[in-house]
Amino acid sequence: MAQILLLIFILFLPASSEAAYTIYLKNGSEIDGVNSYEKKGGEVIIYFGGGSIGIPEKDITKIESTEAPGKDFSKEEITAPATEKPASPAVPAVEPPVTETTDRLNKLQSDLDAVNAELKTVEDNEASIKAALEEKTSSRQNWSPYQYRYLQHEAEPLQQELSTIQQRKGELLQQKAYIEGQLRSLQ
Repeated sequence: MAQILLLIFILFLPASSEAAYTIYLKNGSEIDGVNSYEKKGGEVIIYFGGGSIGIPEKDITKIESTEAPGKDFSKEEITAPATEKPASPAVPAVEPPVTETTDRLNKLQSDLDAVNAELKTVEDNEASIKAALEEKTSSRQNWSPYQYRYLQHEAEPLQQELSTIQQRKGELLQQKAYIEGQLRSLQ
């Protein structure tokens, strides 16, 4: 029973507490968590906790050892030739400066104001066309079939214009919602 408990305890222990190397590539990338490496025929084989990978030696700028307890001192360190410029470490992404955010907020607000102005114009046009259609169709109580067809023919362009205006109104409402969402995300 004690042997089983000891085995379970050993299985839950981490394989290693820290990695021994960091690999710097010419494209500016870094590979952390490398336990060990070895050179084989122009390629560097990198060993991780869960496997290994081969990288061409020409793509590696340098291999730097970290302060790990199980460092392998028998391996030679690979460095780039002196004529090549070492890759600079990747710069972490930072928040845009306040002026960029302010400029973006101002631009979004002016876009929103323009959309609201155009939306007001479209809604006014929609109301006037609806009123014109209502006026034409409200007094049709005693119309003959001929008069009714003439009214339909006369109202058809207004119906088409109303449809176009309502479609534009929908587009403007979507644009307004998008801009408002962008403004909320920046604030």
